[in-house]
Amino acid sequence: MTDLGATDQRHLWHPFTQMKTWGDAANPPLIIKSGDGARLRDIDGNEYIDGNSSIWTNLHGHNHPKINAAIREQLDRVAHVSFLGSSNVPAIQLAERLVSLFPPDTLTRVFYSDDGSTAMEVAIKMSLQYWQLAGKPERKNFLTFQGAYHGDTLGASSLGGIDTFHNRFASLQFPVRRIATMEELYQMDSETVQEIAAISI
Repeated sequence: MTDLGATDQRHLWHPFTQMKTWGDAANPPLIIKSGDGARLRDIDGNEYIDGNSSIWTNLHGHNHPKINAAIREQLDRVAHVSFLGSSNVPAIQLAERLVSLFPPDTLTRVFYSDDGSTAMEVAIKMSLQYWQLAGKPERKNFLTFQGAYHGDTLGASSLGGIDTFHNRFASLQFPVRRIATMEELYQMDSETVQEIAAISI
């Protein structure tokens, strides 16, 4: 094992990875050094196709010249601005563009999030707050489909339907009803519907 591999084994905890065997002789760590387009290169010079696009967040490929230039240009202005009581130029411009893609008066505001799991957490909280403010706090259950995956954070995994990701934390999760088909959705009784805060597909 390389020095980097040994350091990785000592100091990193990888998600959804069996750490008991990670980095042993039979399972040496794959350590990526660079990327270009859909190709990744490890520290030994081997090439791989990034088939999962770094867990779906890099679908434009690695080292894309336009994206790199835009990031550098923005870093020359400001790296980060809190949305707590302030705003910034690119956020405002992007929100306007996104809203313009929808029919008038359907989507009027945008809430930015860091990743899919966090987006689910925000959506869960927004739906619960909406019903509380509407005077219907009993609408706190969620409807989702069996076999769904919505993320790894506690709320997002509540809505997931894959036991591996949520069973261990079941006692801490939101109340969820899972269905298998759209027919089940259409056949749901009105009493159950009145308890639902949101549906996650």
